[in-house]
Amino acid sequence: MNVGLKKCPVCNSDLEIREYQCGHCDTIIKGKFRIGDLSSLTPTQQEFVKIFLCSEGNIKEVEKIMDISYPTVKNRLAEIARVLCSKTRVKDEISESILDEIDQGRISVKEALVKFRKRSKND
Repeated sequence: MNVGLKKCPVCNSDLEIREYQCGHCDTIIKGKFRIGDLSSLTPTQQEFVKIFLCSEGNIKEVEKIMDISYPTVKNRLAEIARVLCSKTRVKDEISESILDEIDQGRISVKEALVKFRKRSKND
């Protein structure tokens, strides 16, 4: 199965894995298996995650292994977070937009607090 294929190309519904088969002994395991969130990542992103985890999150080590700079490591982490943490990212974008409204003088701090409180009640 194409690892990046999570949606039906015809109706856009979520796909599910129904069968696994051993290439060595032909054992077949049938059922409904969920496609993991990590399959949303590109092969390059998956490799980065592997290196990051094997380095125990040590950015200096990732820089050395991949021969990339600190800002590149941070950018790749942010890119992966956008894919895997979409709900968190949406919350962050809403927070940033409220802060931008304050910064641009469109709302007061008091009005922003009301917006933040309303948002936290809805979460």
